[in-house]
Amino acid sequence: MEGNNLSKKINAYDIAKVAHVSPSTVSRVLNHKNNVNLITAQKVEEVIKKLEFKRNKDKNTAKIILLNIPDLSNTFYADIIEGIKAAANANQYHLLIDQTDLGNTDIQHFMNLVRRLQISGLITFKQLSLSILNRLSSIIKVVQCNEFNPASDLPYVTINDYSAAKDATIQLLRTGKRNIGLINGPKSFRYAYERERGFKDALKEYNISTTKEWLISLPAIKYEIALPIVSQLLSAQPHPDAFFCVSDTLGAAVINAAQKYRLRVPADIAVIGFDNTMISQIITPPLTTVNQPRFQIGYSSVELFKNFDHKNRHLQLETEFIVRNSI
Repeated sequence: MEGNNLSKKINAYDIAKVAHVSPSTVSRVLNHKNNVNLITAQKVEEVIKKLEFKRNKDKNTAKIILLNIPDLSNTFYADIIEGIKAAANANQYHLLIDQTDLGNTDIQHFMNLVRRLQISGLITFKQLSLSILNRLSSIIKVVQCNEFNPASDLPYVTINDYSAAKDATIQLLRTGKRNIGLINGPKSFRYAYERERGFKDALKEYNISTTKEWLISLPAIKYEIALPIVSQLLSAQPHPDAFFCVSDTLGAAVINAAQKYRLRVPADIAVIGFDNTMISQIITPPLTTVNQPRFQIGYSSVELFKNFDHKNRHLQLETEFIVRNSI
């Protein structure tokens, strides 16, 4: 009875004041609603514990999925998140988003946080070591989205990055281009390794050697990083007459760098991107690209929680080559 009286004295406004957040944020945390940052949720939970606020116990404990996303500024993730949200709503899951680098953090602290917030499922977007995956999966269901560790048997949804990149590069070669550069992302991601492997194997099939200086690996998929590097490549002689880019953002940087040097796309410089994000459609000329079924990747990631122990839990979705005006 004493606990009930205490819970009446403390309300969401009191918690919000101490936590320095809005009452609506406190309400979302209490009700496990979507769109609450993990750090904010943790801060609110700590204040709730400090003030000894007693929650109303619901017979149906909320099902919460935590999304561990390495870079929210990367537009690639937007449609995946939309797919996750659609599947979560259909299955009465709530979502939290976190940007902790699980490969470089105190994993025990993260696991304690997962327990405290009563997370029921974790979706990862970066390949993690087998030891970290084993520790996480000992306390929670884990689904790997796009990036996965092939040594682990945990569920994943992905595409065939190798084949998609190889096929795209062959399309460039079929246009007659022979001096082809690669604009890649950070090698810490599996997709970057696999797409570079596909790119190189396509050149080998045409007996073309790779030019080391034209194989660019960027620290992040960002336009402002790619633009000056591509500009430097194009200012030299000889320079590539085509580029395979592992994202549309990088493809857009190549097109704009080419235009800066009055190089025609595709006559002088042909370009292929990857992902089929909005930028591939609005750039001039529109960018030829590889479509990833991003919404379906996200949706399927949530669906795997429903059939977690099913034998068919390693999904590889199909890509599609989208021809526009850059080749």
